[in-house]
Amino acid sequence: MSPSTVLLAVSAVLLLSTATSAFNVTRILNQYPDFSNFNALLTSTGLITDINSRMAITVLALTNDRIGELARRPDDVQKRLLSTHIVLDYYDVLKLNKLRDTKTILTTLYQSTGVADDMQGFLDVIHKADGSIVFGSAMKGAPQDIKLLGSVASQPYNISVLSISKPIFAPGIDGSYKPVSAPPPKSAAAPVNEVPPPAVAESPEEEVADAPAEADGPVASDAPADAPAADTPADATAADAPSADADDQTKPKSAAGKHVISGVSLGFVVALASLLAVH
Repeated sequence: MSPSTVLLAVSAVLLLSTATSAFNVTRILNQYPDFSNFNALLTSTGLITDINSRMAITVLALTNDRIGELARRPDDVQKRLLSTHIVLDYYDVLKLNKLRDTKTILTTLYQSTGVADDMQGFLDVIHKADGSIVFGSAMKGAPQDIKLLGSVASQPYNISVLSISKPIFAPGIDGSYKPVSAPPPKSAAAPVNEVPPPAVAESPEEEVADAPAEADGPVASDAPADAPAADTPADATAADAPSADADDQTKPKSAAGKHVISGVSLGFVVALASLLAVH
């Protein structure tokens, strides 16, 4: 094989390796002993291969004194948690500072696995008004208080390694997630007090038939008490006819008349008899 052929083969291998891996995150983190535990976890969980196969990525790394509880989780849970620390895009401090007064959703490596529930595979990054930048799981109710401490290393625009204040925990990512199901439809409850049906209006005949007998007492009239009663033909006739009292005043009492006549006749007879006796 000629030297030129060997040179071409080496060049092809180098080009191929450059095309398949633009960076090696293990080599980058090896330069920073404070991140040795985080680097070891990426290797032990097998995530390092997936990370190095990407063309643009951001690693949210933890120093040895900040990794805390993440290192004590089971291996499968460690892998899920670490996957949420790998953002599938390039973000350095300069790019994050351009997101002023905004809230941005970032997609993580965990979302690409297809096993993420709800919003577990996404992160919220918030650039606050005071200039600070915080991260947090995009799951509802997750804390948004993980601070950006600074840049560790970057290779524009392929890989950026950023230091954060504590691990990111997406609620339910340890297998305890329970989807919130919609409440079952409420069955129609029977009414406590049924409303009686509206009364049907009775016909006038039925009303007369069903009307209670009139009371013996006086019946209230709708007409005003002081209003004069209307004259009826019968009333008019009664008004025009003379009253019994009037007849009594104009006619002499029949019994008294008889006594007066009898007295006059008897007196006349006595006077006449006396006159005859004298003569």
